[in-house]
Amino acid sequence: MTLGPVPGPRPLGLLVVLLLLSSPLSAVIRTFVPVSLKPGALNEVYGWDSALPSFQVELSRSGKVLASAKSFAWPHDVLSPAGLPLRVAAAFVAFDVLTKPGTALVRILDAKGRETSRQSVEIAARRLPEEKIPLTKSMSELRSVPDPRKDREAQQIWGVYLTIVPGNLWTSGRFLLPVREIPFSAAFGDVRTYEYTDGTSASDYHRGTDFAAPVGTPVQAPAGGKVALSADRMLTGGTLVVEHAPGLYSVYFHLSQRLVKTGDQVTPGQRIALSGKTGLVTGPHLHWEVRYNGIPVDALDLVNDGLLDTDRIAGLISSIERKRG
Repeated sequence: MTLGPVPGPRPLGLLVVLLLLSSPLSAVIRTFVPVSLKPGALNEVYGWDSALPSFQVELSRSGKVLASAKSFAWPHDVLSPAGLPLRVAAAFVAFDVLTKPGTALVRILDAKGRETSRQSVEIAARRLPEEKIPLTKSMSELRSVPDPRKDREAQQIWGVYLTIVPGNLWTSGRFLLPVREIPFSAAFGDVRTYEYTDGTSASDYHRGTDFAAPVGTPVQAPAGGKVALSADRMLTGGTLVVEHAPGLYSVYFHLSQRLVKTGDQVTPGQRIALSGKTGLVTGPHLHWEVRYNGIPVDALDLVNDGLLDTDRIAGLISSIERKRG
């Protein structure tokens, strides 16, 4: 079922409650911030009040901003112990998977950019596998030789990734895998060394999850959403980008056929494409990734833990309100 502009499960671990005061005359806004943040993941922050709160989250270390995000409306009210409705907003904090572990600072800002609270958090450690990938001459040229078409296509897809529409919340719950009963062939975050035929090399990391899907394997929408891009691209071949929440997109590369077009709404489990071996590939497979505000995050977290879990958010807020009351 598509929940068109709505939310669903994600464990938050330890939480710290920050009491925010946007001005001396305002009501107190309560927020949840995880005390441990995971690189290459969606870390969820919630705020609530009797009126819909609006806030910003900023993660920094040694004066360098690692991530920032604005809140958006969560389409469910929670009842206070007195039976009064509390309006809820949410924000995602996502930062590079290669970020080193250690202490960082989270600042909460009001709608005008004024700091209302700050909290030390821990960036968790994350071990990433490494691999070497030898490229053929044609693949070496495709990856390394400048081309105006690659530049245009990169600009186009980044324009999609960086588009955040606060009202566009299309989905709730755990994501489905995009293909059924197909083994993984490469994991998110793999640190890769590409070996060119001229003896040089370049390092990067894998921004998605690969499935060893034969050409023509049906690809399904993992959750409700709206198609933000359907195109044939030079490096990624047949490509789809689907919006699921403000700034949150799932991405599908190397498709042999695209079955939906830009602007289409999709439902969980709907067939949206067939896998292939188009673009820069060493063999047939499906590359699947998820990005928030352009930052790649581990799609399997959304399969295992879900997104904006309605019951969990309501339960946490109700529990804190009862303790406060």
